[in-house]
Amino acid sequence: MGMLFIGLTTLVGCKKEIGPEGPKGEQGVQGEQGQNGDDGNANVIGTNEVTISNWSQSGSAWFADITAQGITQDVVNTGLVQVFIQYGSEWWALPDQSGSNVTSFGYSVGNISLMNQNTDGTTATNPGSGVFRVVIITSSNLTAHPNVDWNDYEQVKQALSLKE
Repeated sequence: MGMLFIGLTTLVGCKKEIGPEGPKGEQGVQGEQGQNGDDGNANVIGTNEVTISNWSQSGSAWFADITAQGITQDVVNTGLVQVFIQYGSEWWALPDQSGSNVTSFGYSVGNISLMNQNTDGTTATNPGSGVFRVVIITSSNLTAHPNVDWNDYEQVKQALSLKE
C-alpha cells in the first residue's frame, strides 16, 4: 500500500503548468496591390483564320475537313462549336446560304466537316478557297453568357475576349 501511495502522489504531482501569454510581435508591412489581369478565356478555343481550298466532291456536294483538337467529348456532349466564314472584312456564321447554295458544318471529337451543296438538288460548283474561323465553347461559358447571339461574330468575340 505504501508503494501505491508513492506512485499516486508522483502522478498527481506531475502537473504541467502554462505561463502567461507573451506580447504580440510586430505586424509586417503589406505589399502593394497588383493590377487586375485581363479577363481570360480558358474555356474557349478560337482558331486563327483557316483557309480551305481542298474541297472534295461526293455526289452533288463538296466536302472539306478542319482538324480541331480542342473539340473534346465534353464539348460534343455539352458545349458548342461555331464556324464563321469571311466575306471581305465581315464574318458570317455557318450555315450560310447564297441563293440555293448552302455551306454548313458538323463536328465530332477533333474534327469539323464542312459541306457545300445546292438546296435544289443540282450539283454545286466547287466552292474554291474560303477563309473560316472556328470557336469552341464549353458549357460553362454558355452558362456564363446566356444573352450572347452565338451566330454574331462580334458578340462572340466581345463576350469571350477573343483575340484577332
